[in-house]
Amino acid sequence: MPAISVLSVHLVNTIAAGEVVERPASVVKELVENALDAGASAIDITVEDGGRRMISVRDNGSGMSADDLALAFSPHATSKIAEEADLFNIRTMGFRGEALASISAVAHVHAVTRSQDSQDNVGFEIRAEGETIGPVRPTPASACGTTITVRDLFFNTPGRRKFMRTANTEFGHIVAQLTRLALPNCNVAFSLTHNDRLVHRLGEDQPLRSRSAELLGAELAQSLIEMNSRENAAKIAGLIAPPHQSRTSTRWQYFFVNGRYVRDRLLAHALREAYRGLIEPARAPAAVIFLELDPSEIDVNVHPTKIEVRFRNGQFVHSQLLAALRETLNKADITPSVDIGPAETPKGQAPDDGRRESLKQALADFFKSAPRQTDQPARTGQYTPSDFRPAPALSQAYAEAPPRPQPMTQAAEALPDRGRFLRRALQIHNSYIVTATDDGLAIIDQHALHERIIFDELKNRLSAGKLASQRLLIPDMVEVGQADKAVLSERAELLERFGLDISEFGPDSVAVHALPSLLVERHVPAAEFVRDLLETLAGHPSASGDELLDKILATMACKAAVKAGENLTDDEIDSLLARRKEVENPASCPHGRPTTLTLTLAELEKQFKRT
Repeated sequence: MPAISVLSVHLVNTIAAGEVVERPASVVKELVENALDAGASAIDITVEDGGRRMISVRDNGSGMSADDLALAFSPHATSKIAEEADLFNIRTMGFRGEALASISAVAHVHAVTRSQDSQDNVGFEIRAEGETIGPVRPTPASACGTTITVRDLFFNTPGRRKFMRTANTEFGHIVAQLTRLALPNCNVAFSLTHNDRLVHRLGEDQPLRSRSAELLGAELAQSLIEMNSRENAAKIAGLIAPPHQSRTSTRWQYFFVNGRYVRDRLLAHALREAYRGLIEPARAPAAVIFLELDPSEIDVNVHPTKIEVRFRNGQFVHSQLLAALRETLNKADITPSVDIGPAETPKGQAPDDGRRESLKQALADFFKSAPRQTDQPARTGQYTPSDFRPAPALSQAYAEAPPRPQPMTQAAEALPDRGRFLRRALQIHNSYIVTATDDGLAIIDQHALHERIIFDELKNRLSAGKLASQRLLIPDMVEVGQADKAVLSERAELLERFGLDISEFGPDSVAVHALPSLLVERHVPAAEFVRDLLETLAGHPSASGDELLDKILATMACKAAVKAGENLTDDEIDSLLARRKEVENPASCPHGRPTTLTLTLAELEKQFKRT
């Protein structure tokens, strides 16, 4: 066994950097938190190349003296705590004294500061990189506060540098980090500049809803419901989305405990439980929730990045949050509504605003002129039998291909021939199809089965080339954030394969010019699909090519498939079940849910006590 030795200070800092500094966004987080602790009312963030080349954070806080600056880059140097008891009364964002030492261990750092006590325009500067911490020198400084510039992150750890993603991806993480820092600090002004382009400018003393609109999107922010509750020393406030504004992932859930963004299963469970029965199980509510508790009731010293906390009484926190959420939802009007908007374009409105108003007016005219329901011929289903059959071009393209053996489950093999099967099919609750089998019965989830059929069809088409697309007569505008724009830009070539044509349109939106033909034929709203697509892309940044293709195809198939609750005609049921035998894996949908459940005669007889 090798001899035991004490690690060098540089190696200790490098190891700490691995815990604290994961990527450029981690640097932004640590530096902004320091600025907030310094009492800054304005913080400017400037990055180049997604933060890989340069990150600069400037604040107007209290600044540092020469003596404090000399210690700032030493390991575990902090002004936030002095003794063990202070760990259980943390009221600041930082306290571990690791940030600057960890950052300088893996980057070139230059700090300039001027304290509020300075009587002239003189501040102090210091440089640190790797194992070297330079001397403190006087330097001209016209304003009080601190500016820290970080260059060439991971310059001396190439193994970690190669794990950084593209500039767009890293910048997307920085935008996400800004959102987590700016939402609980609406009294502070923030700006974010990337490659000399101003991306965000958030005003000082900005209302939460206004700030949410800038960071999360105006459409979502306008629908958010205000929540306020104070009981038993727990203050709960924030904004929660109505059920119809749910998302496909938890990416739009923000929990803040005493101003600190945290990820906590207890809080997430309370939010999910409050919406149970109001949204589909596969979707997630959007929310911005603030909890204020006595600091002695929270342990924030659980994780190096302080993103996790431990509650002294977790059950109390869970019950208080759940009660506040349920009370807010019960009092609110959560019925979806359509905002047609004014009929005329207000004077002085921008041309694009005028075009949007004309579209709204056209929508209003359509509803006014549409025939009444009683004037329409009876229609039991929304799909034609051809919707469940392969496109002629697809059938012809694969007509000469030799038939492949198709793995079938025991349930699928038990299904009788098509004629006998279809004559005995029955739809129940507009969601399930029940049919007899040779040795019992099968219950089929119509959405799951149709989703599998479409998924396989799209996958076959994609293997032969790009998916067919259809240009929209009028491009659809979709509100997206900067992080989502970065994702779309990075994945532009991939999206083109799927028949998508999306371009940037203004600072907070994109224009959808073309969609896959299948989605247009199924009348899938472009905005709805693009949002779900973004959730898929953002939720799987490291997915392999084939894995990501399958996830996008699954999203498309889910959107295009017949939904639970839709009434199908006999012909539509026949077509759907006939195509069941054509897919490779009819037993499950692309997301892994079963399409079919079976009951054998033996099981039925047992339930009816015939055995």
